[in-house]
Amino acid sequence: MDQTDPLSTAGTEPEALGRASDEPFACPACGQMLAASCRVCVACKQPIDPSQIDTAVAESVRPAPAVALPAPEPVRFPWLLFLALFGIRLAVAMVAQRHFGLLRTELMLGGLEFVSAIWVFQDAQRRRVPKPLRWGLGSLLLWLLFFPWYLARRRAPEAPCPSIEAEISPVTRVLLIILVVFFLLGIVSIIFKGLPVTQ
Repeated sequence: MDQTDPLSTAGTEPEALGRASDEPFACPACGQMLAASCRVCVACKQPIDPSQIDTAVAESVRPAPAVALPAPEPVRFPWLLFLALFGIRLAVAMVAQRHFGLLRTELMLGGLEFVSAIWVFQDAQRRRVPKPLRWGLGSLLLWLLFFPWYLARRRAPEAPCPSIEAEISPVTRVLLIILVVFFLLGIVSIIFKGLPVTQ
């Protein structure tokens, strides 16, 4: 039976093995860098099989597997900011009602909430925060809940917020539309109640 001696492959052309003629390579046995024409390792004295050289070269240039980065934590509701804004709004409402009356206070606070809701919508678009319209409408309808939440959300635009930005069912969408309609009707009724009645 004819067996091929590894040393007999010493004359094999490196170009036929997919390497440059003057390209050094690492010993398949011990890793010692050797000259292109070397066929016996100077460190471990093992004969060099050209097929093993090609395998080692292919493994050395093989790209490393991609490491999956951990997903960022979702944005949590900022309870401290919520309590701070709640206290500030309550104090402003009490002082304004004492000086301007209930109607003017409601209109003033409603106007501030309307302006802040527009800012939330535009800022969410500029920062590419998902569902900017939902954040804007939420800040308009439930300002005390959505506005502090968005302030925390905008500091981490890459983090998810599934409680607000997840896909909603058609039933939930209809309920939100109804809520918007009732909110607008409430504003209109407040305005008409404040108008003087003419005989």
